[in-house]
Amino acid sequence: MVVARKYYDADGHVIDRGRDIYEFIESPLRDVPVGWHLPSLDRFHTPNNSFLAYPESSFQRADADRWLEFLEKADIEWSVLYPSNGLAFGLVIYPEWAVAYAKAYNNWLHERFLRVSPRLKGAALIPMQDVPSAVIELKRTVNELGFVAAVIPSNGLYTHLSDEKYWPIYEEAEKLDCALSIHGGSYGDLGFNTFTSFPAAKALGMPFPLAIALTGMMADGVLDRFPKLRIGFLEGGSAWVTLVLDRLTREMEYGGLELQKAPDEYFRDGRLFIGCEGNEKALSYVIERIGHESMVFGSDFPHEVTIDNCMEEINEILEREDLDKDHKLAILSDNTRRFYNS
Repeated sequence: MVVARKYYDADGHVIDRGRDIYEFIESPLRDVPVGWHLPSLDRFHTPNNSFLAYPESSFQRADADRWLEFLEKADIEWSVLYPSNGLAFGLVIYPEWAVAYAKAYNNWLHERFLRVSPRLKGAALIPMQDVPSAVIELKRTVNELGFVAAVIPSNGLYTHLSDEKYWPIYEEAEKLDCALSIHGGSYGDLGFNTFTSFPAAKALGMPFPLAIALTGMMADGVLDRFPKLRIGFLEGGSAWVTLVLDRLTREMEYGGLELQKAPDEYFRDGRLFIGCEGNEKALSYVIERIGHESMVFGSDFPHEVTIDNCMEEINEILEREDLDKDHKLAILSDNTRRFYNS
């Protein structure tokens, strides 16, 4: 067992209800009946039966005080807070609403959490449906509100995340030294729409969009064009990484794919980060392939994790026998601090 110390949480959550965000919507959209709910995460299962799959005390709303209680009990120094419903933000097709909702969500998160304690840090929604507005909102949330990251939709946008029209966002993030996170959680139109089991859709719907995002960013040159951009791929585990590496390597050998580097080399310069899970058997092998410096710990509180089992996720990493002590400490502490530059 590793000696106890402070840990850093790369991926916590808020339960962002539409009626809470609506309080922060500004005119003129506040004054017209445009509707203010986001699309459901998978367009079918979520509003119907997702609650059946979780323990009774999970997914309870956590205000700033409850979050701070969790941090104390889990010996976590700080957490970066991501949305829950807002993970479907890429499915918004009305650019004006995307701009208004992103600003309202970010103001709500700042007012209700970040202003309460520096131990609660923010990942901003940015309206990539309107790239110039996304650049403005990114600068505002970093420079004025103190956010440490921005969320890039894992699914829903009409064009791939590697499309050059989004490059001004990546250029600005690089200038701001701000992390970008692609977070699993939106499953629509990935082949799961007719699944009858929400847990099955979730099992595959978390990692697949991350694999698609990384593949495009390698193949379309985003990682070459922005060599200092830090990008995280969160809450899909780590096993999908080796699938991408092996398939792209094969296409370089036999299929004519041209990359400036071997796929695994993109992980060697310390700017790609993977949210790992302590109980996944593939973790030690992935570390063998790309190094331990890319792995970050995320609590996922208050989703499946509750106050009562707050140390469980950390202990799953601490108790592993196939990871070195230094690797465990890096995953739980140092890598997350490097990712967010905090």
